Amino acid sequence: MERERPDLASQSDRPVADFYNSGFVAVKPTPRSFDVFTLSRDIASKKTGCNDQEALNMAIRELQRQKSGLNAALLDERLFMSGYKYFEQANHLLPRADDPCSSNNRINCTVLVVHHNWLSSMEAKIYRFREHLMWLYDGENGYYTSRTRKYLTYSNSKPSASMHVAKRQVSTLRTALSIAYLLKRVVILPRFYCNADRFDCPLSSLIQMKLFDAYFSNRYRESSFLQHPRVPRVVKRGVSYRPITSMPYNPNTMTIDNLVIQLQNSDDKVINIGELDGIRTSNHSFGTAFDERIRKAFRLCSYNQLEPGELL
Repeated sequence: MERERPDLASQSDRPVADFYNSGFVAVKPTPRSFDVFTLSRDIASKKTGCNDQEALNMAIRELQRQKSGLNAALLDERLFMSGYKYFEQANHLLPRADDPCSSNNRINCTVLVVHHNWLSSMEAKIYRFREHLMWLYDGENGYYTSRTRKYLTYSNSKPSASMHVAKRQVSTLRTALSIAYLLKRVVILPRFYCNADRFDCPLSSLIQMKLFDAYFSNRYRESSFLQHPRVPRVVKRGVSYRPITSMPYNPNTMTIDNLVIQLQNSDDKVINIGELDGIRTSNHSFGTAFDERIRKAFRLCSYNQLEPGELL
């Protein structure tokens, strides 16, 4: 005998069992499914602070308690993953070369759909899509496909256990953005350290992306940018490695102005200047608008972007 199909089938949304996702659910047009959403609507309207997902789960529990015959199922988590399970629990904070579910290497991937949830703000979600090569939209300014835009990239040095890891790396990013501003280039982000021991984290593990984008939305690119299939070959092959240690200054006395003088006439599409630790600020005037952007753009935040912390 054929097994009865469920009235609704939802993605499991939390680390705990049997929690139904209201934004990723297939619903069969039955009287019982109608009852679920009618009751869910009533609960949400009467219970202060109750969101649609909480109301849906409360309605399902209540109808099951009443033995209404409601058949609610959870989709197979190996095929339909929440953002928490795929990106955080399965350690996909950044794309990996050996990842069978990579956008450039979908071989033997057991995951059919990833729900891009468990992340707050549109800016953070777009950034995560881009880091994972899951974003193709080029925009009016040729985000990926521009052949004339020039870029600057750098790398983060491994922090010591005594360092404030986030503040140190944000300070370096500020320096990179300042240099790129003077050179009229766009910064390609490096990979970051989440703490003194863990490498390979996105910028969103350290700061609030919504605030950062408000000031620098078109002045940076994700760390995986040069791997993207839409980036022109002339850009990918136009990388010049110009580390600070190779320049005619003591790295301990190098200033932003020194570095700009050395690089300002370069025609290379991408300049990699290596590690930026120790670069001192200059007397160069960036202008009030840029100074304000650099000062206000950084706020500490957790990876899921739900708990912003202090301004940096």
